[in-house]
Amino acid sequence: MKYQKDIKEWTLDFSILIIKLSTALKKTDIDYDVIGQIRRSGTSVGANIREAKSSVSRKELIKFYAIALKSANETDFWLEIITNGYDYRSELLTEIWEELKQIEKVIASIIIKLKKEKLEVQPFKF
Repeated sequence: MKYQKDIKEWTLDFSILIIKLSTALKKTDIDYDVIGQIRRSGTSVGANIREAKSSVSRKELIKFYAIALKSANETDFWLEIITNGYDYRSELLTEIWEELKQIEKVIASIIIKLKKEKLEVQPFKF
């Protein structure tokens, strides 16, 4: 499976979308702690991908990708809270959710691939 985007750049772009969403949410009646949670978990995805890219071992690389996937899953949870709990909808939120689903799939496939490979850690080209 070939990907059109570099995961580092993709998750950076995703983090920027999350920041834009959290800024927009501050103008609503959504609680600030929920806004803070989505901002932290959403930007954590890219931060952990960056950490993974500078890992010194395969085990550490897998660990950071797994943390990034967990952050993505948490972000999905907060998006559900915002959508269903506060009945908030927007084009930006829809775009973020679509990107998140794709990012989750790519990170999961990277983890699976890394666990199967027995070779030295090689940089990924997407």
